Amino acid sequence: MRALIQIRPAQPVDAEVAAVLLYSAYMHTQVTFPLREEHERRLTERLQHCFCQDDNRFSYQNSHVAEENSVVVGLVLSFGGRDEARLNAAVGSWLEREAQDDEWYLDALAVFSNRGRKGIGTCLLQSAEWQARQHHYPKIALHVAQGNKPALDLYAHLHYVVTQQTLLYQRPHVRMVKRLENWEQGNDATERTRGILNECGGSVQGRPRRRRNERPD
Repeated sequence: MRALIQIRPAQPVDAEVAAVLLYSAYMHTQVTFPLREEHERRLTERLQHCFCQDDNRFSYQNSHVAEENSVVVGLVLSFGGRDEARLNAAVGSWLEREAQDDEWYLDALAVFSNRGRKGIGTCLLQSAEWQARQHHYPKIALHVAQGNKPALDLYAHLHYVVTQQTLLYQRPHVRMVKRLENWEQGNDATERTRGILNECGGSVQGRPRRRRNERPD
């Protein structure tokens, strides 16, 4: 019997496990929970603190989690490009600008290593695209560390196209963009995404839409 995967909006109570998943995404490493590297506790504690707070880049408000049999096993963090400067300012000036104003930006995607090859990452990606359409963004963008072939292959399979080679935090990255069909239709276009999620054994729950800066010019 295939395990049930549910995608839902993150909540502050998810902070401990979410911080480890964000660590995995930002450090480009596969991890399990709990994180065993004691020397990285300071970073995960900082991420956990930010995750619990409203209106910052790493907030639970920007995240959806994947649950397998009611256990959190993956996370996607994304937001509208027009909101990035405001979200960064709430954390610190060291954060770089990564998104453009007219795109939804996928900042982090991670699944625990012992839960891989079950389509969970794909379901999380599709939930981010669902959010982009809900907020009427015409495209979704992300950066991948250069040389991360599994991630590059996954995004390419889902029709993300390489548009630029760049540096982020002094490390080489590849920028990838996907144009979204029917993005102007908002809620109507999400029915197709819901169908895809159902096909992979998943369901998706949405967070109430925000009013501030939700539609790009």
